[in-house]
Parts: sequence; C-alpha cells; structure tokens
Amino acid sequence: MTRRDVLLLGATATAAGVAGYLLGHTAAPVPPAPATAAEEAALPQEVTLSAEAAANFGLRTAAAERRPLVRTIRVTGSVGFNELRLAHIQPLARGRVQAIEVAIGDRVRTGQRLAILDALDLAEARHQLAGAEAALRQAQAETQTARAALNRAAELVRAGSVAQSELERRRADLARADAAVQTKATEVEHWREMLTRYSPAGPMAQDPADAVRLSAPTPTDARGGILAPFDGAVLAIGATPGELVDTNREIFTLADLSVVWVMADVPERDLAAVRPGATVAIAVEAWPGRRFPGRVAYVADQLDARTGTARVRCEIPNPEGALKVNMFAIVEIAAPLGRDGLLVPDAALQSVDDQPVVFLALAPTRFAPRPVRPGLRQDGMTEIAEGLAAGDLVAAEGSFRLKALLLQSRVDAHD
Repeated sequence: MTRRDVLLLGATATAAGVAGYLLGHTAAPVPPAPATAAEEAALPQEVTLSAEAAANFGLRTAAAERRPLVRTIRVTGSVGFNELRLAHIQPLARGRVQAIEVAIGDRVRTGQRLAILDALDLAEARHQLAGAEAALRQAQAETQTARAALNRAAELVRAGSVAQSELERRRADLARADAAVQTKATEVEHWREMLTRYSPAGPMAQDPADAVRLSAPTPTDARGGILAPFDGAVLAIGATPGELVDTNREIFTLADLSVVWVMADVPERDLAAVRPGATVAIAVEAWPGRRFPGRVAYVADQLDARTGTARVRCEIPNPEGALKVNMFAIVEIAAPLGRDGLLVPDAALQSVDDQPVVFLALAPTRFAPRPVRPGLRQDGMTEIAEGLAAGDLVAAEGSFRLKALLLQSRVDAHD
C-alpha cells in the first residue's frame, strides 16, 4: 500500500467518526425547559371537590375568631396532698383500742367510725360530772333552805321576837349558799365541756374545728368511736386492737384526694406573668393525651437560691382519683397577654412552597390556598397575624387532603 492510499484511508475513517458523533448527538432527546415564574404563577390555585369527596375526606371548616391571646408557660411539677385536707388523727382521750374498723386504702365518709376506744378519760369525765351534778343539786337545796330561813327571820324581826343581828346572820347564810351554787355550777359546766370534747352528742358536735371526737353509745359506757373528720382515704394506721394509747399517739392518717396540689417550679423570667387564679392544665405519663384542668392558688414569695425558680401551688380537681401523690407532671400555666388575636385551629395550617397557608373556603366545595403569617399558638389554636379577616371560613379537619390535591394538580399541569 502506497503512502497515498494510507492517507486516504485515514481521512475516510475520520469522516465516518465525525458523522457518527453528529448522528448520535442529534438523536438524543432534548429535556424540557424548566417552568418560568410566570408559568408557575399560572398553575391552578384552587381545589374543587364534589360534595361526596368532601364528605369522604371528613372536611370541616372553621371561622377565624378574635379571642384574647394567652401565652402558655410550660414547667415541671409533682402531685402532692392537699395539706388543708390531710388529717393526722390522735385520740382526745387515753384508752385501750378495742377494734380497728377500716383498712389502709379504704374510702370513708364524714363521721364514719374508724376505731372503737375504751376511753379512760371518758369514764373519768362521766364520773366527775355525775358527782358535780349531785353537789350542785345539794347546793341548790341548801340555798332554798337558807332563803326560807331568811324570810322567817324577817317576819320575827317585824314581830319583835328576834334581834336584827339574827336577820343579818341569815342573810350571810343565804349569800354563802348562793356562792356555793355558782361554784358547783362551774364544776358541772367544766365536766360537761370535757365530755363535749370526747362525745359528738354535746353542743359542739357540729363544730368543724372539733375534727376528732369520741362517740359513746350510752351515758354509762366508756367506749367511744374515733370518727373521720371529712370524706377521704385512709393512708396509714398506727395502732392495733388491744394497745393502750394516749392523746399523743397518731392512730390514723386520712387524706381527701378529691382535690390535689401540684407544686410547679417556675423560672424567675416567667414569674411576672403568673398570678393566683390563672388557669392551668397538667399532664402525667400515666394518662397520655389527657389534660387535667385547675388553677393557680399560690405563688411563693421567695426563690430557690440554687435553681432560680419559685414554687407555684396549683389546685387540681381529682374526683376520679386518677392523679396519685408524687406523680411527675408537666404543668401548663395560661398567662394572658392583654390583647386579642385572630385564631384558627392548628389543623388549618399547611405549608405549600415553604409558605404557611390556609385553605380559604370560597364555596362549600371550593377552596383556595391563602398565604398567612402565623403567630402564637394556644389550646389547639394558632394566631394569624396577617392574611385573614375575622369571620373568614377556612378548612380545618381534612385540610391536608386539599394540600395533596393542589400539589397533584400542579404535577398534572407540568405534564
């Protein structure tokens, strides 16, 4: 092969390669150009449903409402006893325990007998009262005798039968008899008061301050019953039948758990917003998803130097006994901000193109995404600072379905 033939062969191969490259390059598909901003703005901006679809989606609307805004302060706390309804019960008389009539954990009613006590002091008080009443009757009889003698002496003086000095002596006898009656009456009152302390049959039986009393079946019986001062649960029993107890012995611990205290630790930065009477809600691990409402009853006057927090006492109704003492709690305290805001349900807020939106109801089955600027959240509601007016209807439950349909319509429009 000559040099000329080699050059012709190389040129032919080069031309074939270039032609193949051009042929392959022009045969590849050309990707579509991305949509411009104008084209994007022209995409569907409404979602229209049939009435059947709206029902199937569970779609619900809600009106934007203007309400007072409240900031929620979230802190930790623990459940404790209502110390105003916690009783450490001691007998008011010495005696021997004859019977314990309740067990730990029992729920008791006001006035229910908890134990029977053979009360030594009760028997002594009855004995002393009986003696004092007898002495009073004797003193009263002596007073009547002295008064009759004085009247007789006065008649004799008028008749000239006795001297005036005899009349004065009889007057002195009557005065001494009257004084004796007063002394004996005071003794009777003293022992009656002692029995009143031990027995609810006395005049102080309805006094709520007389929390622990002894009831006696009969006037001659020294047995008494230790009574419950209020409705509650028996937490502890400190005596057994047969034991001799005195007035310093704690026999029962009783707590009314229908209202419990939750002690919360509030940081100094939040204290200015916490006031007695503010509404609170607590959550505990034992009852997920449940919130127990209550109110702030007290804000401490000093901070804990170590933690920089103040103790806040919350009173929480607990009629079912669901809250147990020493449970850990999350406490939410409502702090009013002093202004109103436009609120919609949290479920109404969606995000489209990284923009918070709500779906404004144009008709019962037509909705349009409306950009908004959200603000504070409170009790399942979100403040709308811009983008809505009071009374505007927005999709709440089911709004996520509207977002999905809107995004799908955009995909279909691009295709």
